[in-house]
Amino acid sequence: MAHLEREQENLRAALGYLLEQAHTQSGAQEGAIQAERALRLCVALSWFWEIHGSGREGLSFLISALAERAGVGAALRAKALYETASLAFMCARHLPSEQMAEESLVLYQELEDPVGIANSLSLLGTNDRIRSQFAQAQAHLEEAAARFQELGDRWKQGQCYTEWARVATEQGQYEQARARLSESLLLYQELRDPQRLGWVRYLQARLLFVQQADQARARQLAEESLEHFLELSNLLYGHLPLGLLGLMHLECGELEAARPLLEEGWAIAKQKGGVTEAVHLALGLARLSARQGDTTTAHYLYQEGLTLLLEFNVYKEGMAATLEGMAALEAGQGTPRHAVRLLGAAHALREAIVAPMYPVYHASYEQAIALARAQLGKQGFHAAWAEGRGLTPEQAIALKASDLPQGPSLLRSSPVQPLAGAPALLSRREREVLRLLTDGLTNPQIAERLVVSVPTVSTHVASIFNKLGVTSRSAATRYAVEHHLV
Repeated sequence: MAHLEREQENLRAALGYLLEQAHTQSGAQEGAIQAERALRLCVALSWFWEIHGSGREGLSFLISALAERAGVGAALRAKALYETASLAFMCARHLPSEQMAEESLVLYQELEDPVGIANSLSLLGTNDRIRSQFAQAQAHLEEAAARFQELGDRWKQGQCYTEWARVATEQGQYEQARARLSESLLLYQELRDPQRLGWVRYLQARLLFVQQADQARARQLAEESLEHFLELSNLLYGHLPLGLLGLMHLECGELEAARPLLEEGWAIAKQKGGVTEAVHLALGLARLSARQGDTTTAHYLYQEGLTLLLEFNVYKEGMAATLEGMAALEAGQGTPRHAVRLLGAAHALREAIVAPMYPVYHASYEQAIALARAQLGKQGFHAAWAEGRGLTPEQAIALKASDLPQGPSLLRSSPVQPLAGAPALLSRREREVLRLLTDGLTNPQIAERLVVSVPTVSTHVASIFNKLGVTSRSAATRYAVEHHLV
C-alpha cells in the first residue's frame, strides 16, 4: 500500500497514456493492445483504490478503459466489470452496479469460472442488501459462501458471513447476526487480517448498540475497530466506528461528546464518497440537533438524509428511520397530524421490507406516539395513521405543507416560489456559503473553509433554500448562476 501510495502520480500518468493511445489508435492492433493494458492495470489497482479511498478516481479510469473494449477478452472484461461494480457500490451508488455485477456473472458462467461466479454472487447479495431485498440478498450470500468454502477461499467466505450478518441485523434476527459475525471473526483471526478484524468488530459493536445489549462491550469493540482502521490509515472504513461512538454518546445523553464524533464521521463519509453507507450519521446529527433545540438544522439534516436515500433508492430501513425521526420532531412542534402520517408511512415501509425498528430507538418512538395520541385523540390518531400507511415517503413529506402555518418548508417536495427580493435578503455570510456551495463543496468542507461548525453551515444552507425557494443544492446553484449571485 505504501509503495502504491508513492507511485500514484506515475500510475496516473501510465493509465492516462494507455487510454489516450487506445482511443487515438482505435480500430488498429496497437490500440487494442493498449486498451487491454489499461484494463489490466485498472483491475490490478482496484483493491488499492478501494482501500485507499480513491474509489471515484479508480471508477473514472475503469469506465474509460471499459469503453475501449475492442480486442478485450471475455475473462478480462468479466473481471473489469466486477471491479467496476464493486467500486461503484462503495462510492458511486448512482451507477448501475447491479447491472454490471449481473453482466460479470453471465460472462463468468459462460467461462465456467467458479471463482468469478462466487465473486459476482457475493456482490449481487451485497447490492440486494442495500436495496432492502433481504430474502434475495440472503440467498445470493448463502450460495456465494458455500462456493467460497468449497474453493477454500476463507477470506471471501468470511466476507459473505459479514454481509449475511448485516442482512440479519436489519431483519431483527440478532442471534443469527451474532453467529455469522463470530464465524467471520474466527476466520479473520486465523488469517491475521487487521482490516477485516476491524470491520467485524465494528459490526459486532453496532449489533450490540442497536439491540440494546451490552453497551460497555459495544463501546469497547467500537474503540478497538477505530484503532485498527487508524493504524491502517483507512479513512474509508474508519469513519464508521468513529460515528458509531458518537451515536453511543448521543443515546447516553452525552451530547457535547457526541457532536464532534458524528460531525467528523459524516464529513469523512462525504469526502470519501460513502454518504449513503453513513447516512445514519446524518440522522444522528439530526436527533442531536433536535435534542439541543435546533429544529431548523434537524429538519435540514433529515431532509438531506432522506433525499440521498431516495435519490439512490437504497436503505429503505433508513428511510423509515428518517420518517420516524421527523415524526418525533413534528410531534414536539405541535403538528401531530403530520407526525402520525409520517409514522404510518414508516410503519408500512417497514412491513413491506420486513425490517423492524432497532430496540435502541423504541423509547423515543413510543414517546412520539404518546405525545401525538394525546394531542389528536384516539379517533384522530387512527385516521392520520391510516392515511400515512397509504403514502410513499415522498408523499408523506410533501403533505407537510398543509400543516405549516407559515413560510415555505424545507421538507416540501413540490416546487416552491422564491421569496420576494430573495437575493437582497441574503446576508453576507449566506452569500459566502452560496458561493462555496456552487463550487461543489460539501457542508463540512464549507465549514472548514469558513472556520465555523457544520451545524452553522447547515443552518445557513437551510435559510438560503428558504429564501431562494429551492429544495436542493443543484437548484440553488442554478438559481445563483441565473441571477448572477456568484
